[in-house]
Amino acid sequence: MEKTKLTINNNGSVKIEGDFEIVDMQGNAYGLQGRTVLSICRCGLSANKPFCDGSHKGHFEHNAIAFDLPPKKV
Repeated sequence: MEKTKLTINNNGSVKIEGDFEIVDMQGNAYGLQGRTVLSICRCGLSANKPFCDGSHKGHFEHNAIAFDLPPKKV
């Protein structure tokens, strides 16, 4: 099975690709209608949260550059 891939986009959303489920805090699943690719809002401006609707354009700046987290606490 392939891994689910999350891509942190510059100045925008988090793109999710693969086999995934998205649930709310109560464990209720969002109806994704078979989608295997979608974007999650990072800017807080979307009218369709938690999904991206493009509202970030020109209003959100973040250069997504990968880095290593510190070691996990044991």
